[in-house]
Amino acid sequence: MAKVNQEQIFEAARSVLNQKGYDKARLADVARKLDITSAALYKHFKNKEDLFEATVIDWLRAIDRPVFETDDRAPEDERGTRLHDWLWLLAENRHAAFVAEPELTKLYKEYLESHHELLNQRLVAFSESVESIMAWETFRHQRGLTVMQTFIMFYHPLFVNMWEDPLLKTLFESTWLEIQPIVQPQIEEN
Repeated sequence: MAKVNQEQIFEAARSVLNQKGYDKARLADVARKLDITSAALYKHFKNKEDLFEATVIDWLRAIDRPVFETDDRAPEDERGTRLHDWLWLLAENRHAAFVAEPELTKLYKEYLESHHELLNQRLVAFSESVESIMAWETFRHQRGLTVMQTFIMFYHPLFVNMWEDPLLKTLFESTWLEIQPIVQPQIEEN
């Protein structure tokens, strides 16, 4: 029997989820894929719900990691462009991942419905990134929240079916133009 780490467990769990869906997936399926016993898997996770919840959270972190790695404060003359590109990177990464793994996306949607704090954590983290890029320091990241709420249809899994629209990029650009009164004055003030 092999020793396994969390990364291997999450990879196996994602594979099982994508093959069987949540309702038919069992811990025994994940254990079999890892060549370990179910009891060994229970040492890591107390039940199916814990395992798949942790798998979705790990998957989401992996999707968003490249986005968070590019949220450095932009030079003053590049802030608008950097924010635009950052928002589009978020949209593209989420689109690619959510379409590639529909069972994980479905599970993430269900998870959000019962765990609103995860959405709030992500929304706050994204808002902090916006504030960082733009060199804003607003109370409770209010400007960042406004930007992220405006662009919610481009990154939230509830809108994944809309992402196949051939006019998605056009809609993104028109949304960007609409948010300019919030973004532009700050650029000009600095």
